[in-house]
Amino acid sequence: MKLKRWHLYGIAFICFILAFTALNYKYDRFYRVNGINNDNRALIERYLDKQEQNYLIDNAIPVNQFIDYITYDQFKLQNYTYYNSLRKVKTYSDLSVLLDETNKIVDKLTVEFGNHIDTNFNLLIKNNLAFAYLNSEYFDFDNIEYYQLLRTLYDDSDYNYIALTNRYVSIFEEENLTSRIIYHHFKSMIDTYDANGVATLMTNTLKDGAKRLYKIDLMKQVVNNQTFISSYQPKKLTMIADIPRLSYTMYLQDEAYNQLKSMYKAMNTELDHGFIVSKAYTSYDVLSLEGDQAGYSEMQLGTSVILKKKGISDQDFNQTDVYQWLINHSYEYGYILRYPQDKEAVTGHGYDATCFRYVGIDIATSLHQNQLALEEYQE
Repeated sequence: MKLKRWHLYGIAFICFILAFTALNYKYDRFYRVNGINNDNRALIERYLDKQEQNYLIDNAIPVNQFIDYITYDQFKLQNYTYYNSLRKVKTYSDLSVLLDETNKIVDKLTVEFGNHIDTNFNLLIKNNLAFAYLNSEYFDFDNIEYYQLLRTLYDDSDYNYIALTNRYVSIFEEENLTSRIIYHHFKSMIDTYDANGVATLMTNTLKDGAKRLYKIDLMKQVVNNQTFISSYQPKKLTMIADIPRLSYTMYLQDEAYNQLKSMYKAMNTELDHGFIVSKAYTSYDVLSLEGDQAGYSEMQLGTSVILKKKGISDQDFNQTDVYQWLINHSYEYGYILRYPQDKEAVTGHGYDATCFRYVGIDIATSLHQNQLALEEYQE
């Protein structure tokens, strides 16, 4: 009787082992993975090692979140969310390059911030600065909003703006400016200057007592030894035509030119002759060759002209009918005598009968009626 009982126990045990083995054989360890099927299961088992498979199962990662990348050598399952984030910006058409670049970004962030990289990675993607971060050793996350402004002056593949931005921020911080003012200065600079202009503005040593001008109002901006406008060049320059001039290629800001042409036509009709333009817009580079006024001259604005009458010296210009007509009528066309005889203490400039400045008809009329210099209008 005992022998039969042990036989039963043995048979039961064998049946249990067989049943357990059969159940385990049929058990699908990927059942918690959303979207699993025979095809992608085969890919998972072929391309993911046991550790990655466990990571997949433990985190219940949906198959569609990573399956497009699984056959690539660069694929790292732990980085699948970063791949997807960068893929959404549609910068890469080649998935191999996408994976490779993402891995580099993640690795660099990990070295810098440890395992807490999600926020900074998302900042890079949101601001389209992933490549800049990867290609510049000077990247500072505190300066992202300034990078976004200055980068508009550079080609997409030129990341020099990263180091330059950091330098400009340091200069502003040394001046104890708040972040709000720094941002305002950056925004003004990129609206006013090109990349070289910003660099010149921020890095040149200024004359004693001078300040940088981050934004320029062409109509009423006073420029002198106390104001530095870098290598500023107006955006709309027009070559002077239909007006006598000493050089064929002379330029003015387009509005200033159109009004000068109208003024010349009116004068010529009334006097049967007009003025000659002896000087107009002068670039920063030319001024650099002429002396020390580069960046401190209103001739850079493209709204000032030096006028003369044929056969008359500059010293005697104020004795001519052309000069008297200009004094009486130039304001009607938006022009003023820039440095009047009785305003030397105000302008800080000697009397100059030949220099006229376009400030727009409204401002010119106000100055004419009240006998004011441009400096007094600003005040």
